[in-house]
Amino acid sequence: MNATYLAFASAVALLIASPGPVVALVVADARRVWPLWTILGGVLSAQVLMIGALLAIYLALDFEPVVLEWGQILGGLYLIWLGADSLCGGGSDHRQSARSQTHHFWRAMAVGLSNPKDILFFLAFLPGFILPTQPFAPQALTLIAIWAVIDLCVLLAYSLLSRRLAGTGLVQRLLDILPGYFLVALGLISCSLGVLRMLE
Repeated sequence: MNATYLAFASAVALLIASPGPVVALVVADARRVWPLWTILGGVLSAQVLMIGALLAIYLALDFEPVVLEWGQILGGLYLIWLGADSLCGGGSDHRQSARSQTHHFWRAMAVGLSNPKDILFFLAFLPGFILPTQPFAPQALTLIAIWAVIDLCVLLAYSLLSRRLAGTGLVQRLLDILPGYFLVALGLISCSLGVLRMLE
């Protein structure tokens, strides 16, 4: 059992360390303020999706493909809007200072939940770490806790790295624009995949 959890933790660390939309938000926010609420929103959104996937595994539910495809398209449009807003000055220091911490939390939650294909990822990924001979609930709670701790640590590391690199010159300019372009690119990919799957 411990070997299973260790393998899960190693896989999770590699998966979460790969930059995604929540990481882009954390990096962008860390340039101005300590992004605690952005991090918490990102971690909680992953927990919601993971719990949903674990419940689906437990209840053996099937998802209607068209629901996930539309969710992927709508989530992609939201990421495009968020990235474009950042690139067009929506993320300026003046406007950011007027935003509450809860805004950062709910924005990160929305970004994290905007890609329902993550539920499919969890449905494919989690069963390999659940032993059918053991009680389901303790295993599920352990997997959720491992994911939350690693997710929190990785996002904190990205935040610290972003704050350390933020300054003057080229690095600052890159940190100003790259998260916005990254969000737009992820949104376009998500929309394209959703449309292609609907046309199949």
